[in-house]
Amino acid sequence: MPTLAIAALLLTSLAPETTTAEPIRVMSFNIRYGTANDGRNHWARRQDLVADTIDRHQPHVLGVQEALAFQLRFLEEAFPHHRRIGIGRDADGGGEHAALFVDERRFEIADSGTFWLAPDSETPGARGWDAALPRVCTWARLVDRVDGTPLLVLNAHFDHRGERARLESARMIGSRVRGEPETPTLVLGDLNAGEDSAPLDALRGAGLADSFRAAHPEAEKVGTFGGFRGSIDGAKIDYVLVNRRLGVDSASIDRTRYTDRDASDHYAVTATVTVLPVRGERR
Repeated sequence: MPTLAIAALLLTSLAPETTTAEPIRVMSFNIRYGTANDGRNHWARRQDLVADTIDRHQPHVLGVQEALAFQLRFLEEAFPHHRRIGIGRDADGGGEHAALFVDERRFEIADSGTFWLAPDSETPGARGWDAALPRVCTWARLVDRVDGTPLLVLNAHFDHRGERARLESARMIGSRVRGEPETPTLVLGDLNAGEDSAPLDALRGAGLADSFRAAHPEAEKVGTFGGFRGSIDGAKIDYVLVNRRLGVDSASIDRTRYTDRDASDHYAVTATVTVLPVRGERR
């Protein structure tokens, strides 16, 4: 079946249904590593903008990419109700994180971990296929304190150079998602891959759909890498993906500018989703 036809079927499955479930606010945000030589856009000059962007959306689940330890500590202090999950991509657990922040007022964390996007996925620091750098995926199994519903969340940052690495990373995550079709599932991340790419095809083939496209199927200017220039051209490479157990109430690309400055070189992407009942189940 052609890619566009598959995507259309997935988006159709996200149509609103009658449900009394409480909406879940979600965000994925590449915050740009804090030691970069970014001049006027250095972390120290924009950290409060990052916090403001997050605070404005009040996510129950937040996935960040490119975050270093001191940036994570800043976010932990800024959002004390959120528990941080995940370790860095280096062999010693340091370096850049693809961390999750979970609002413990809404969710209980039942289990969590980090695996490397590589054939030897449990080996810390493993670099997969043709990737330029080690890459990780952080995951968590959550339980909604409102009604006890489970939620599986995965957050990743795919390699920026390795074409095969991006595809194999998508297949690896897709295989985990495909094995639990009845579990409401979110996949967050900077995937360094556009909407028409092979990695996105692989994720769609695993039953995932882009929440933004579910809410805005006709949108054209969808670039999520602004490069600190306010650009909206280019590919959409940042995602909140959902499986068929999650309906999409709304979604956005947050391109807020602060006095001619962006919070990061990527825009935050957000979604509000609702757990849909299993077919035949009433809520």
